[in-house]
Amino acid sequence: MQTILVGDIHLKSRIMLPMVEKAVNEHGAKQIILMGDYLDDYDCEHNPQLYLDELNYLIGWKKKMESADIKVIPLLGNHDAPYLTGELKNYSLHENFYMLPNNQDISEVISQKLIELGIQISFQLDDFLVSHAGYIRGSKPKRWHHRKLTLDEKDIRWVSEIASQEGSRGGLGPTGSVIWADFSDLIKLPSIDVTNQIVAHTPQSKIIFEYEREVHYQLVDIDTFSLKPIEEYPYVEYIGNGELLLYNNGELSAIGTDWRNKDILENLYQQRQQD
Repeated sequence: MQTILVGDIHLKSRIMLPMVEKAVNEHGAKQIILMGDYLDDYDCEHNPQLYLDELNYLIGWKKKMESADIKVIPLLGNHDAPYLTGELKNYSLHENFYMLPNNQDISEVISQKLIELGIQISFQLDDFLVSHAGYIRGSKPKRWHHRKLTLDEKDIRWVSEIASQEGSRGGLGPTGSVIWADFSDLIKLPSIDVTNQIVAHTPQSKIIFEYEREVHYQLVDIDTFSLKPIEEYPYVEYIGNGELLLYNNGELSAIGTDWRNKDILENLYQQRQQD
C-alpha cells in the first residue's frame, strides 16, 4: 500500500497538512503515518488558543482523510506524552484553557483530544518498524505499542515510563526510549530485535537514509519540518527542507513540498499571534 510518512508537526498542522494532502492526491497514497510531536514549539507555551486550534484542525483533517478512504495512523511523540500523563515539562503549555467553560485543565483537554486522534506508539509497515524516535539495542516493541492508547491507568503508567527514559537527551536511564532515542543512538546501538526502522524526532536538513552494514539494517530519519528560533522577524528559521517520505512496495523515496515557500514563515507567525 502506498504510504506517506510525515515528520514532527509541532503546532504546524494548518500549514503542513495541506502539503501532505496534496502529496497524497498526487501519488495516490491510501495510508498516512504521522510521526508524532503534534504539540509544543519555541515561544508557544503561553498560547492555549494555538494548541486548541491546532489540535482541532488535526482531528478534523484526519476525519476528512478517513472519509476519503485514506487511513491515518498517528504516533505518539515525546512532546505529546506529558499531556497524557500530567507530568508537564518546562516547554509544555503553561496556561489552562481559560477560553473554555470552567477554565479547563491543560492535561485534561489535550489528553482527551490525543485519545480522540487515536495515537499509538509504533506501527509495523511491512519490513519497517515505524515510531517517533526508534528502538535501540535492548529495547523492542511490546504488544501495547501497536494499538491505540487509552486513558486507562495501566496505559498512562506505561507512557510515563517511556516518557522518563530520555537517554542522551537527559532524564532517567542510560538510553532513550522509543519516543526519546536520538538518531545518533540508533546508529551507535542498533537494535538486534527489530528490522529496518523509520523515525523522526531528531531534526535533519533532509531525509536521512542510514545503513548499518553489519546487520543489514536501514534507519531513516524524516524530521524535516523543524524550525529553530532566531532574534529577528519572523523569529524562526528553517532547519529542514520539508520532505515527506513515500513508501511503495518496499521502496522508499523523498517527496518535495512547498515548505520553503517565502510565505510559510510569515503565515506561521500570523497564526501564532495571540489576541
